[in-house]
Amino acid sequence: MIKKKQPKLKRKTWILNKSGISLSTGEQKKTKKLLLENRVRKGERVRLKRVVADLRKSRNDLKDKIRQQTDELKVRNGQLRIGAEKQIRSEAQLQIRMKEIEEQREELLHVTRVGKLAEFVSSLAHEISQPLSAILSYAQAAQRMLAGRESELQKILSYIINDDHRAAEVIQRLRSLLKKSKPKMKPLDINTLINETTVLIATDATVRNSVIKTELDTNLPPVRGDRIQLQQVLLNLISNSFDALESSKGAREILIRSSRKDTDTIMVEVKDSGCGIPAQNIPKLFTRFFTSKPDGLGMGLSISRSIVEAHGGRLDVKNNSDRGATFYFTIPVDKKDA
Repeated sequence: MIKKKQPKLKRKTWILNKSGISLSTGEQKKTKKLLLENRVRKGERVRLKRVVADLRKSRNDLKDKIRQQTDELKVRNGQLRIGAEKQIRSEAQLQIRMKEIEEQREELLHVTRVGKLAEFVSSLAHEISQPLSAILSYAQAAQRMLAGRESELQKILSYIINDDHRAAEVIQRLRSLLKKSKPKMKPLDINTLINETTVLIATDATVRNSVIKTELDTNLPPVRGDRIQLQQVLLNLISNSFDALESSKGAREILIRSSRKDTDTIMVEVKDSGCGIPAQNIPKLFTRFFTSKPDGLGMGLSISRSIVEAHGGRLDVKNNSDRGATFYFTIPVDKKDA
């Protein structure tokens, strides 16, 4: 009798898991697989965290770099803006300088013309002095011949002699001015000087259909100055007022006023009812060669201010509240007689 082989029974191997529960081989494989997967996932998570950390660091580095470059661009932009502004200022200064050079060139040409004119006037004054002396001699001789008779003719001759003296004095004053003679500083009565000047210019006022009025303080002390030069200042100011009255449609009046500004100073004002002075011209009015007249030399007011300042005073101008302008100058009181 043949014995049959008994089939081998599959052996099940049992293990205990961590919780103490026995596991079969199949379950053990599954558990190992899960553990392996968990390890893989954990490794991926760590790696991903590192990647994320690297990305964040890169992002922060990029932000810092962008911020740094932005700051650099701002600095460069500021530098470019400053450079552009400097360039604009330089161009503006260059234009101003070119304008100044052009004005200086015009002034130089003007000085040349004035210099030639001064030579001509000096020569002309010398030539005119001789016939004036002859006219004076003839008039005085006729006066002696007609002494005691022909009263009207005597009056006419006295007018001729007075005008001759006045013309000679004007020429002498002009020659002294051109020669730049030193001023003769003496005590002067400013009111007397004003009255003498108005007499000199009375004929011109009549021709221009203008009226000269005076308001003189009679209690003024003497001043110390050069009579010819101060009279030249008054003549220049009155002449300017005449020009301002040319376009005036109202009364053509010039008021000359003297007053005491303070204990040590006398003020003289020449006020007109003319057109006034444009505000933009006032700062330039006393500069050399500046003039608003088509035929003006631009020297009168500049010379007048220099004369007044040489006497220790100040010459200035202001527009009147109603119309016209007022030129005014100060001059110190003579200390010896104060």
